[in-house]
Amino acid sequence: MAKSDSKPANGIALGSATNIVIVGGGTSGWMTAAMLSHSLTTAECCITVVDDGKGGIGVGEATIPSIIQLVRHLGVDEAEFMRACDATWKLGIQFCNWKEEGHTAWHPFGQCGAKIDHRDLFHYWLADQTRSYQSYSLNWSASLAGKSPHSKTSRSQIAADGAYAFHLNSEKLAGWLKQQAISNGTQVVADRIESVATDDVNQVSHVSLPDGTSLQADLFIDCTGFNGLLISKCQSADWVDYSDQLLCDKAVAMKLPATKLKQPFTNSQALSSGWAWDIPLMNGRGVGYVYSSHFISDEAAANELQQHVRSSQKVMDKSLHLLQMKVGRREIAWAGNVLAVGLSAGFIEPLESSGLHLIQTAVERLLKYLPTANGSTRAGVEEDGQSGLRSAYNAETAIQFDEIRDFVQLHYLLNQREEPFWKAAREAASSSALKHRLRLYDEIGMLDTLQPSAFPDASYYYLLAGNGRLPKRPAAFSLSVDSERLKFVLGAIQDQNRNALRELPLHEEMLQHVHLPPAAKAS
Repeated sequence: MAKSDSKPANGIALGSATNIVIVGGGTSGWMTAAMLSHSLTTAECCITVVDDGKGGIGVGEATIPSIIQLVRHLGVDEAEFMRACDATWKLGIQFCNWKEEGHTAWHPFGQCGAKIDHRDLFHYWLADQTRSYQSYSLNWSASLAGKSPHSKTSRSQIAADGAYAFHLNSEKLAGWLKQQAISNGTQVVADRIESVATDDVNQVSHVSLPDGTSLQADLFIDCTGFNGLLISKCQSADWVDYSDQLLCDKAVAMKLPATKLKQPFTNSQALSSGWAWDIPLMNGRGVGYVYSSHFISDEAAANELQQHVRSSQKVMDKSLHLLQMKVGRREIAWAGNVLAVGLSAGFIEPLESSGLHLIQTAVERLLKYLPTANGSTRAGVEEDGQSGLRSAYNAETAIQFDEIRDFVQLHYLLNQREEPFWKAAREAASSSALKHRLRLYDEIGMLDTLQPSAFPDASYYYLLAGNGRLPKRPAAFSLSVDSERLKFVLGAIQDQNRNALRELPLHEEMLQHVHLPPAAKAS
């Protein structure tokens, strides 16, 4: 950490250890610090986090399977991680009443059944729809049966594929990540930023603390939330607004006591002007209502949420957390010597649990393009080289955000509800990329130009088939498969899934085993 009033570095210094200052703690700041400090030695990189200690509300957060790679990458024990974060397992998402009242659709994680000729089962399932597409998913069957992704005796197929995720307490996750980062040499400044100074080319020269201390860095990472305290100072940090496509702009959340049985999936239920999440934690339950303020007031939304959860005791107002959502992304996430991560880079409503994934992949992308002093990523001292790295980073970030936005919007486009909000969401403008993708899908079930960082082809097929939107005809290549062979393969998948289910213990049983203190297990 550089403390100086002299002229700061203009860009990343390649001749010595890179000095990185992360402004903002919380999940984004501490995940960034934990991942960077794990991958870079203190000789390569000096990392400092300025954390004012405000933290989050800790109501519970759901994740997608990329979180498994994070845990494995950091080299920590999954059970230890789960105990620290009050976590339960997640095999997918259930959508209740989204299409219409009484209808249920699913997005289970992982591959559906097995591929045929290296292609998704969906293309061949179109010729034999005796069972639903999702019924060939092991995760779907395990969700309904209330099973754990792990077997007690051997490595399950779900665990081997990493096709599961967690429900966790986001506040506890931030604390756990902080411990990981500090143990790897990350320095902490427990204070807030008083001011941000820029130079004549709109790069951040330094940030100042209330006592007048000045912090300089080769790279500042902005984890300050929607305000984007640092990135907003950059001329090129324009905002790309998603509100015409994703109408929800607020959420009200609350904590409830833990349920006795904890379902191994996230429940998303349509309400009058949005949808409610229900996330089972080991020692609590996080619920919330994501809604559009153009169709319902904050007070009415809070009342509707309370009615939805049917709480036996009236939830006190102080237990309700009102959240304002700024849906969209920065046009440029890495501008000069400032990189926005987390909410300062962008936000997509939490329908498909992409928030932590976007933080994690942002840091992975930074490690891919970061020019370090001693590493193989060194691109040369010229600013043009660093500019090329930033351009590649920004292009990949924009594609990722836009594709996740399109996938989330697809949920709304498939609805047939009659409430004003749902009609408006169904008729909202969509991107040219999504329109093209759906035109091709509607003809032959293909998903052209998809570059998934979070949601592969099967995710789209689960959603589209589950809501009754099927292509006019199958792709020509699927017609070459003999009908008897197809029936055999589909039957074999069902048999394999049934056998796998028998090996999986109940979710609640494995949770009790994992969350039992190590000392109690030893005794």
